[in-house]
Amino acid sequence: MISDSVPWKQELIKVAARLEKKTTQKRWTERSDFLVERDIMIGAYTIRKLIEAPAKLSDPVKQLHVPILSFPLKADTAPPDWWSAYRWWEHYSLEVPSKAQINLRTFCNHVVHSFVFAFHLTDQGEGLAGVFLNSEFESQKALTFIGTGTLIELFRAVGNDGVYSMQMSRDKNGKMQVIKAEGPPVAFSPAVQIPF
Repeated sequence: MISDSVPWKQELIKVAARLEKKTTQKRWTERSDFLVERDIMIGAYTIRKLIEAPAKLSDPVKQLHVPILSFPLKADTAPPDWWSAYRWWEHYSLEVPSKAQINLRTFCNHVVHSFVFAFHLTDQGEGLAGVFLNSEFESQKALTFIGTGTLIELFRAVGNDGVYSMQMSRDKNGKMQVIKAEGPPVAFSPAVQIPF
């Protein structure tokens, strides 16, 4: 359990700054891929740990929904397996995206349990536009795209969150529960970003 959330939230803000630099990066290497995947993975894991820790995130932040694009599995194609996941684009109808929103915990689980995790660069081939991903469970149905701008805003919103007031109560088994955690207004309103 996280006892001091401050260093974790500070790291989320640093991750957002590093991702922002990647939106204009011109030269990509395998090391670049590793660093971006690591940052997104650690960011999502950090958020999940903060959600699970009592009173480390305000209720408004815990209730955030992340805008995504969802691409359905092709009707005539089997879901990818560990071998064919490297050719993920062959399994999903990339011409038929639908806008959707997923809650914060689902976002974290998509990233932490990612089966497909692939970067998409801007049309000019420079800079990170976003990430295609899904968990092994979700890979049976759809592929998700999350824009880099959304990731940056999300990591900043969580990183800047603070709980300034909370109400607690014991449940029927005597376990202490946080009933309400109040914080500052949340600055998070990204638009769905279309990758192509």
